[in-house]
Amino acid sequence: MPIRALTTFEDPIAKDVVQLGNIKFWEFAAFLETPSGKLLEFSTRRNSYGADPSMDITSRTAPADRVVIHHNHLSQESLSFADWHGLTVFAKETFAHCADGTVYWGKVADEAAVTAKINNRGTAEIEATNLLFQILQAEIGGPDDAAIAFFFRKEVINRAMKIRTWVEYEFAWGTYPAPPPSSSGNGTQTWFAGKRGKAICSLMDQAAARLAPLL
Repeated sequence: MPIRALTTFEDPIAKDVVQLGNIKFWEFAAFLETPSGKLLEFSTRRNSYGADPSMDITSRTAPADRVVIHHNHLSQESLSFADWHGLTVFAKETFAHCADGTVYWGKVADEAAVTAKINNRGTAEIEATNLLFQILQAEIGGPDDAAIAFFFRKEVINRAMKIRTWVEYEFAWGTYPAPPPSSSGNGTQTWFAGKRGKAICSLMDQAAARLAPLL
């Protein structure tokens, strides 16, 4: 299933968070009342790994008041547990946009299950990395397999949570010739998400299918 189309209101906002991120190397986030408006807040914390909202946004916990988020991921990695946490508290859906045009999108379908996983995430990222690494080694056997498996660990987790029907999750690989920053906020080497993701998409599905029963 493709990511839902952006509204005419959302589209320029999504472009803005990416463009500003490319200029400043910070994460930016826009918080919308609905996909068609209004824009409630546009923020940055002047760092590369998060753009936390104000209390005006985090206090919108009632289902009818939850927001739509558009933010940039400088790392080009998929949705994180922090993104999913927001979706259990104050957000109804979130988009993470990357410089190469890659987009990750999510909604929570089973709030109790996702909250439990967030609170007890334990070795999920390690398991996802190891499973994808094993598959890459068997299918490709390249020198970058370990780094690629680590980079796409969140993607594997998100696909596994979708298999468990805990979340609605979709992605679209980018094709723009826009190289990522040399490193993410935690110093981890990044990859051209769209190009590499498209090349190993079916292998990530295999890893997610193996991970899902372990979550």
